[in-house]
Amino acid sequence: MKNYIDAKNAYLSDHLGKKLEQPNRRINALNAIERFVKKNEPDLLTASKLFTNHTRQTFSMLYEKWKGSSLSGAEKSVIKGLFDFSSK
Repeated sequence: MKNYIDAKNAYLSDHLGKKLEQPNRRINALNAIERFVKKNEPDLLTASKLFTNHTRQTFSMLYEKWKGSSLSGAEKSVIKGLFDFSSK
């Protein structure tokens, strides 16, 4: 299992390698997710704690609670990507 930084870098590399109309939308979502995690539970960004402490679904629910509203499509995509790349 990759640590958070490795999963994030793999996600960004993959994302930026695609021809998307609005690539900044997901990058902005990634930055927002990271800000909320740093504010609410910064330990999740060390090592692989995010991926060992949560499933994609439990983290999505936790992030939605911190955010106080439903997740956008970009946020859902980023969370899915992070969890997918954590195991590659």
